[in-house]
Amino acid sequence: MHRLTSVAVAVFSATWLLTGCGDENRPANQAALAQQALPSAIADPPNKVDLPHYQARNPHFDVMTKDGNIVVRSDDHGWNGHTIDIYYAPSEAVMIHDGDYVLRDTTHLQRIASVPLKGNQTWVAVWNVKGHTLPREFYLLAKTNVGQANIEHVLWMNQRYIEGGAESRVQ
Repeated sequence: MHRLTSVAVAVFSATWLLTGCGDENRPANQAALAQQALPSAIADPPNKVDLPHYQARNPHFDVMTKDGNIVVRSDDHGWNGHTIDIYYAPSEAVMIHDGDYVLRDTTHLQRIASVPLKGNQTWVAVWNVKGHTLPREFYLLAKTNVGQANIEHVLWMNQRYIEGGAESRVQ
């Protein structure tokens, strides 16, 4: 009987712990995301961004640090539309699913730049962070005005920000 009680307690404990891992813990996740909002001096307020449910592979973009600014750019010629909006996403808002970055939440994205596509379908955005300290790890989402989008993982490495990780379609 004692062994059965121990098993029941273990199963109950595991069930209770796992319950907090899913959507049931969403308010806590939402609070964590809200706490990671960037200051209004360097980003728009958190906002919901509408994205198509499925995206084909979209062009890649690069992230680098130059003169204290973060430069986000793409030399790929596959971008469509007229403008690109760049959004900051806290690392908790993104997960990896089958090797692709997937947004867990689209309601806490903050626009950091909006730039026109050049005639050859490339673009460059410069994000002046005005000396603010950013997280060591976060994501950037680039989205065109026609819904084409891609996410890149951004890491602090060797005293600068760079993109790192897999290229990904947005889901």
